[in-house]
Amino acid sequence: MTLWFRIPFLLGIAIAQSTLVPLVAIAGYKVDLALIVVVAEGLVGAPGTAAQSGFILGVFLDLTSGLPFGIHTLVLTLIGLLMDLGQAIFFRGNVVAPPIAMISATWVNDVLILAILTLFNWPVDWTSDLLRVTLPAAILNTLALPLVYFPLRWLYRRAQPQLEV
Repeated sequence: MTLWFRIPFLLGIAIAQSTLVPLVAIAGYKVDLALIVVVAEGLVGAPGTAAQSGFILGVFLDLTSGLPFGIHTLVLTLIGLLMDLGQAIFFRGNVVAPPIAMISATWVNDVLILAILTLFNWPVDWTSDLLRVTLPAAILNTLALPLVYFPLRWLYRRAQPQLEV
């Protein structure tokens, strides 16, 4: 998938994350659509695409969030880099990789954001935030992953040139 298609696609994801996702809360929790897209791209995309998407989505989300600018960019880019590293080693063709990757990415995302907020002297209750927010969010993100993973896998397979035998 080229950047000409991915940038508007990622802008749409960031807009949906900021405007539509908060309206669709499940038991008070909402999915992190941007994180799901970065993880799904790390699972199905070419090496490097998850980090690129994490950076682009992070910039778009930083423009709309009330957090200090750069937090989403830094965290989503790091998660994209980790997904790109794991792609060559672990993810390709592994059935249990997507749920494990999504749960791990949710925990890494939230821990890094809480750590950065702590550095900025924001009041953070680590135990409460990790148990009451991150744990349910990890489960919800994992349940929502197939809604992004399979269409993205189809797009990437369709975009690859077919080899004639």
